[in-house]
Amino acid sequence: MRSRGPRALLLAVAAVSLAACGDADDPAAGRPELEGAVRSPALEVGDVVLPDAAAGGGPMAMRAEEGELLIVYFGYTSCPDVCPTTMSDLRVGLEALEPAARGRISVAMVTVDPERDTGAVLGAYLDHFFDDGHPLRTDDAAALAAAARTFGVQYEVEAHEPGEAYDVGHTAITFVVDDSGTVAVEWPFGFESASMTADLTTLLERTMS
Repeated sequence: MRSRGPRALLLAVAAVSLAACGDADDPAAGRPELEGAVRSPALEVGDVVLPDAAAGGGPMAMRAEEGELLIVYFGYTSCPDVCPTTMSDLRVGLEALEPAARGRISVAMVTVDPERDTGAVLGAYLDHFFDDGHPLRTDDAAALAAAARTFGVQYEVEAHEPGEAYDVGHTAITFVVDDSGTVAVEWPFGFESASMTADLTTLLERTMS
């Protein structure tokens, strides 16, 4: 289980499950297609509430503000590759939007490694990529597991002694949630920044129609 065994397994599971989600909108319905994956039925995550370290640990529900979008990602700051790559790709995708559009999107990262990721650590990590990130963290293992389960996320922390190095595996999917608490689209690891920009533009336009 050392090295990246758990991570590779969870990423493989995520890729299979996401591929089974199907394509986006029906062109015949007059709605532009999304480039990410859209589930049918969609995930409903609005009842998930986690502490926001940026708000002094106040509760944050997994739903966007009215007319806006919330991007949610489960990961951890010690991740050597997948998480920083995903955050970098997302930053590029957001920076390509017009400022007004960018202002209607929030980013939240839920740590699956609260032992190492204090609120300050997670907040500083997000600040490296975004101006207004929401570092979500809980010491309640049951609450974290329930939140991950609602999103269909799997994670595994290697058994270890206090102070000992350990590995973490997790599903590497980015979720875009609308103001009803519905996951509108999902992006797998490696999804291109330009496609993120396109999907976000399409979803923001829908909120105006």
